[in-house]
Amino acid sequence: MAEKPFMAGVHFIVRSMADVEYPISKSDLIKRVGNRKVRVDWNATKTMKELIAPIKLDEFECAASFYNALFAVM
Repeated sequence: MAEKPFMAGVHFIVRSMADVEYPISKSDLIKRVGNRKVRVDWNATKTMKELIAPIKLDEFECAASFYNALFAVM
């Protein structure tokens, strides 16, 4: 039987971002949440910095602009 897919990754990312206020720059966002670890798979965690670093935008006007950019690079 195949391993069940891990569906909670987005939930953990959203929870780790709950105290972020927008607009915010990418560098300020990394300073604020970069060290936070989130579970991205059954046996894997990543820091928010690892998830944010590949995003090409330098500024996020709102949460939607951040999540759209994040999911585009995941």
